[in-house]
Amino acid sequence: MTNTTSYTIEEAIKLMKEEKKRNFDPTVEIHINLDLDVKQANQQLRYTVVLPKGTGKKVKIAVLSIGKYPEADIELSEQDIQKIETGSLKPKVDFDVIITEPGFMPKIAKAAKILGPLGMMPNPKTGTVTNNIALAIEEVKKGKVEVRTEKDAPLVHTIVGKLSFSEADLTENISSVISSLKANRPSKVKPDWIKGIAVCSSMGRSYQLKFSGE
Repeated sequence: MTNTTSYTIEEAIKLMKEEKKRNFDPTVEIHINLDLDVKQANQQLRYTVVLPKGTGKKVKIAVLSIGKYPEADIELSEQDIQKIETGSLKPKVDFDVIITEPGFMPKIAKAAKILGPLGMMPNPKTGTVTNNIALAIEEVKKGKVEVRTEKDAPLVHTIVGKLSFSEADLTENISSVISSLKANRPSKVKPDWIKGIAVCSSMGRSYQLKFSGE
């Protein structure tokens, strides 16, 4: 967040769109600096928000369940967990997210050393361990993103859409992330805990936003 000038969300989006055109559709990201002590468990953030206008990205969904879900991209079997362990089924390549039921977690735990470092272990906090698989798939397809503090720093990073989105759609997505953050402020954290918000597109400059700290 090196930029000293701050902008409204709408101004920042216009400036991003005026940057040098690239031969791909850049992803727009939001980066937020918070006044938190992430060493304290009750000050660590991890939740999800469904972007109202989606992410613009195709997410490949893998499901391990007793039921059948044709809307998923891959329906995993127990043998597929072994394939993840051996590397013949590759996370981030063959699938982007795993959704499963609580009863299957001991089986998926066998692949934790592969999935964990990639941030892809199913977790109730992200809605990927659930008895309502259909709803979880629907939310991911609509544009669910994870809001999570870094392990060693009070920073949050997530995507908010594609630069090709309309200004109105990007504004709505960015506003929804900021609103969700305010709604998830830890109880022991003071109200003016948001210290900085910046947005940028892939390989583009960063624009610091004007905001209310609460």
